[in-house]
Amino acid sequence: MAVTYSDTQIRQDILDELRHDVRIDSTNITVDVKDGVVHLYGTAPTYFQKITAGNDAQRIKGVRSVTNDLVVTLVAPWTDAEIANTVRANLARDVRLPNPGEISVSVVNGVVTLAGTVGTYAQKSDASDDAWTAPGVVDVVNNLTVVPPITRTDAEIASDVRNALASDPAIDAASVNVSVVNGTVYLRSTVPTYYQVQQAGNDAWGVAGVLNVVNELGVSF
Repeated sequence: MAVTYSDTQIRQDILDELRHDVRIDSTNITVDVKDGVVHLYGTAPTYFQKITAGNDAQRIKGVRSVTNDLVVTLVAPWTDAEIANTVRANLARDVRLPNPGEISVSVVNGVVTLAGTVGTYAQKSDASDDAWTAPGVVDVVNNLTVVPPITRTDAEIASDVRNALASDPAIDAASVNVSVVNGTVYLRSTVPTYYQVQQAGNDAWGVAGVLNVVNELGVSF
């Protein structure tokens, strides 16, 4: 029999998770839940904490989606130049990024914009990580373009995406329909949790040759 999670229970579980996460100051975070849809609002002292709070909420049972409207209010100001230099240094020493020189960084009022090219979506995501962990950042705009170093057929990509999903213990791979058109992966059907929706998308993005992922998975308890 399917388990039903009340909005009240989901909200309490998220509040507990945020309070227990030592990486987050949850004092000024408010959580609303309606029909399993979570809305986070209020303030967080860093962009890292904003993203972490959203990730915490995604993992809670009963959640169907998360809207993260937390506003970053910095405790100590950083200049745009200081932020840009920190992000560039983060990118330069990140072993996951073989060509950090192909990524340009600009910062205006604490908002970091990444542009240029990378070989995989995983590298695009890694560059975002390097940006939003920098002190002083209030938002990250990732305009990096994925240009795979090799061209692969849709059939090859689809096969590898299915294998990636099947090898992920967090995913009910049998529930996910995968199709690929011109390098764009489409994920359809339903999975038991919102976390699996996000994780399936991440797994697909990690496959070589993928140009885009359209994640149309829904949550069905």
